[in-house]
This record gives sequence, structure tokens and C-alpha cells, in this order.
Amino acid sequence: MTQKRKHPNITRREFLGKSAVGVTALGLSPALVNTLLVQTGCRSGTGLEEFIIPEDVLKKAVELLMAKGANFGDVFVERAAFDSIRSDDRKINTSTVIEKGVGIRAVKDGKTYYGYTDSFEPDEVYKTARFVADAASQGTAAGEGMVVNLTQQSSSLKFPIVPHPKDVAVEKKVEMIQGLTDRAWSADARVTQVSQFFREIIRQVNLATSSDKLINQTLALTEFYASTYMKDKEGNLQSGGDSRGAYAGQDFFKDEDSFEAVVDKSAERAKRLLEAVDSPRGVFPVVLGPGVTGVIFHESCGHGMEADLVFKGSNFKDQIGKQTAAKGVTLIDDGTIPQMPGSYAFDDEGTPSERTVLIEDGIQQNYLCDLVWAEKLGMKSTGSGRRQSFRFPPIPRMRNTFIDKGNIPPEDIISGTKKGIYVTSAGGGQVDVITGNFMMGVPEGYLIEKGKITRPIKGATLSGMGIKALKTIDMLGSDLKIFAGAGRCGKMQTAPTGFGMPTTRVRGMLVGGKGEAWEDEEGGPR
Repeated sequence: MTQKRKHPNITRREFLGKSAVGVTALGLSPALVNTLLVQTGCRSGTGLEEFIIPEDVLKKAVELLMAKGANFGDVFVERAAFDSIRSDDRKINTSTVIEKGVGIRAVKDGKTYYGYTDSFEPDEVYKTARFVADAASQGTAAGEGMVVNLTQQSSSLKFPIVPHPKDVAVEKKVEMIQGLTDRAWSADARVTQVSQFFREIIRQVNLATSSDKLINQTLALTEFYASTYMKDKEGNLQSGGDSRGAYAGQDFFKDEDSFEAVVDKSAERAKRLLEAVDSPRGVFPVVLGPGVTGVIFHESCGHGMEADLVFKGSNFKDQIGKQTAAKGVTLIDDGTIPQMPGSYAFDDEGTPSERTVLIEDGIQQNYLCDLVWAEKLGMKSTGSGRRQSFRFPPIPRMRNTFIDKGNIPPEDIISGTKKGIYVTSAGGGQVDVITGNFMMGVPEGYLIEKGKITRPIKGATLSGMGIKALKTIDMLGSDLKIFAGAGRCGKMQTAPTGFGMPTTRVRGMLVGGKGEAWEDEEGGPR
């Protein structure tokens, strides 16, 4: 059923001759796209606007898949190129990895049967389809079969990449990373290590389903990570990091999203941590800055609203129509925002992406559903079926998840807080999706004293229960920001996601730290 191929160290010449799935070479060359097309297509020179595998092959594969009584089936074809430049302590390494394959799924009585092959040859695709069909049939005789009439789907959502990776010479990109590395080293005399990672991904997907859908979708993702390490005279070592990612080319990375701004932020965070005081501990107001801090609710609440976890008993189960957040709080998951890392025209089951309101004015409205788990919950798909690659079946996943804006000026939220902390970055935590209990680290935060942001803090952690945290939000700012991060959300498989929020005050949250114990001067959660 499954064919796996090792990734040996081979030359580019061997790659071109054997069409292997991986290659190390001088990355980001103008020939990248042509290499992707020719070496992973079964028709030499097929363009990204054309299907990877002929439509008649896709049609027959779906019909074979459905020949023994499956309720639903799909054939997922993928080819992808991953171009990377990594800089570690001024040493530059480049690489190109090509992946290709076909994932075949049958769903019967709520159970999923899945296989894949890394071959585009029709006979191998048909063989895998028959194998999956046999597994789903569980020994029952073949039925009358199904005639599939595939109809190509279209969407108004477009994700152009400007400039295209092939239109920028590799030397220019290496020169850019060298300059960004020098920028980090010159940020402070205490810098001891710099690490940066730049990657461009081109991923073309064809999908054919037993519901007669035929899709050809190409997305191009650009990502940049920066980490800067500093050590003071006492030997204290701190690191700061930042990242950006978008379905766009280098033209997206401007102003506060520029590569230079990412490098500067990473150095600034390391510097401030060297100057920081230990975080206080206790239960008191926490003000979350706009944008990246939305990862807190992504982790503590978003996963609990994914339909498979709802079905299995997350703390959001049976909450439709009930209050799960404070009045005025609206939580949205949107896969249609241009350029954001969680956006796409169609999910990996062929359902159009959409803007899904999960919580509206404090009341639970919806869950994030794919086709399989939507049926089990008696709901409809929200276009949230996503998979890491052809090797994985789709599961319900978040896209770009954020708390919608309120109407309070952010400066009024700060001035209205007598004593608390202000968090500008969060991450590195964990959540129990059944209970909703979470813990999250604070890479960058500050004290709020007498309504003013004062000293930076270090070592802070935030803990709580997702629904309780949502219910104790008492101030929502007017400065909504959706963060185009380059991280990956992990849930048995990984997927790029976005998240965000406006400046938000959670009235009482458990804060951990090595500093003094604080009492809430404003009387605890309301």
C-alpha cells in the first residue's frame, strides 16, 4: 500500500537523471520551478496551471477507490519544492528538497482508510487505489461501482507570489542573508551567536473526489526566522527570536514585517532579557499586546474547537449556543485573508475556505470541521480539512484564528490597569484539550505599575483554563492585528497557521515567576 523511499545523499546530476525525492544543491536557482515541473511530472514540461496527473487517470483512480462500497473517497496529488538558506555563525548553507506523491483515502461508516505512493505512474496509482478500496470493503463483494464526472472547481481567492522565487538570483538571496546576519552581529557588543533561516516553498496540489470535485491549487510560502543570542559580563546568556511567514513573495516583507525588522526584534528581545527582572507571581491582570499573543487562545481554545477533539470530549463539547467567553468577545477562524499563512482557496478535501465565527459576543456558534468529523457531529464542513502532505489524511485544523477587535483605545487599557504585566510575545506552551488547562511561556513581557509599562521581565509563565480565560476578558482594544508568523502548528502533523488579537486584558490569570508574590490590587476577576 505504501511505498517509502530513502533520501540518500546524491548529486544534482543524479537527481536529474533519477528523479529522486530529495536533493541538496545550490538552492533557489532560476531553474527551480522547471526542475519541479519536469522531474516530478509524469508529462515532461507540465506547467503549474496544468494537472500533474492527467484527468482521465484521476477519474479512473477515484472510480477504483469507490468500487467496493466506500461512502466517500479522494485522490490527493502533490509536488513541492523547498528552497532554504540557513545562516549559523556566519556560515551559509543552501538546500533544495523536492517531494512528490499521491495520497488515496476511502471513508466507510465513519472510518478512514489511507495509503500513498511516491509514484505518479498510472499503474501505481491504480494499485494503491485498489488496495485502499479493499481495506475499506473489509471483505465485502464489489458493488456496481461508481461513475465519476469530475468538474474543475474555481475560486476568486488568489495568492500571487511577487517576485517569484525563480526571478531572483540565488546570489542576491545569499547576499541578503549575509547582510541580515551582519546586521544582527552589529546590534550589540554582547552578541555571541546568530542563527537565521530563509525558506521559499512552492506546493502544487491536485485533488479529485467521489463528489465529482476536481481541483488544481498552487501555493507559494515564504518564511524567515531569526534568533540572536547575547551574554553579559556576568555570564548570563539570553536569546531572542522573531519570524514572519506569508503566502507571498519578498514584496510582502516591508515595514514592521521586513526581514530587517525581524532581525532587529530578535536582537532587541535578547538585550531586554539581559536587563529584565524576574517576573512576579500570583493571580492578577494580564494585558496581552496585539498580534502574536493571539497564540495563547490558539492553543488554549482553538484546538478544543476542532471537530475531532470536540467529538472526543474537549471542554468545548456540547457548548453550541452557550456562553464560553465574556460578552463582547468574538473569536473567528478565517482561511480567506490574503497572504496569511493559514489561508487557501480550497481545503485538502475540496471544500472552499471560509470565514468561520466560532464565538460571537461570548456565545459559542460553531466548531472547525472537515467532512468526516462534521458528519459525526451533525454539522457541515467549514473548509478546515488540512493535511501536512500527501502522506497524511486530512484532519480538522485551524487556519488564521483571532479575537476580533473591540472599541477601547489600547493606551486606555494600560492606563486602566493599576498592577499587572504586559505581554508582547507568547509561546512554547502546552494545553490539555480535554480540560482546557494550558501553560504558556512569555519570551517578552513588562511590568505594569500604576497604569504605566515599566521594566522588562523574564521567566514568566501564564496558566489557566481556556474557557475561564475567555470569560474573564474585560477589555478589548481597537487595534486588531493578525500576525503572519512562520511557525507550524503541530497536531499529529504540522500546518502553517496565523493568529492574532487586539490589545486585550484578561482580568485575572495565574502568572508564574521567580519574583515577588503580587496581590491583585483591583479585587480579582469580575
